[in-house]
Amino acid sequence: MDHEPNYTPASFEKRAAAWMGIAYVLMLLFILNFVLFSGGKQLPGTFPLFLIPVSVALAAILVHRIRTKTLPNGMAVAVVGLIACTAALILGLALGLPALLAALGV
Repeated sequence: MDHEPNYTPASFEKRAAAWMGIAYVLMLLFILNFVLFSGGKQLPGTFPLFLIPVSVALAAILVHRIRTKTLPNGMAVAVVGLIACTAALILGLALGLPALLAALGV
């Protein structure tokens, strides 16, 4: 008898972490290609942009847990977490985007 192994899909948290990892890889590839093809020019001040993928992934996980009612610490902690994610996203964009545009010469 042929028994196929049971397939268990990854949890939402693992999939969100995987997408966050893909975003980080794409960001690093952009940085490496920019340095290679611009003759060694750097991207100073763009480090806050690395806050964006983690804050989006954490916010997505918190929203998912709110919708499925699987919050281990209650709704108040989730709301504080969403506020922190929003603040990190705004801070990352406010500090990193102008530096990126200046480095790109736009």
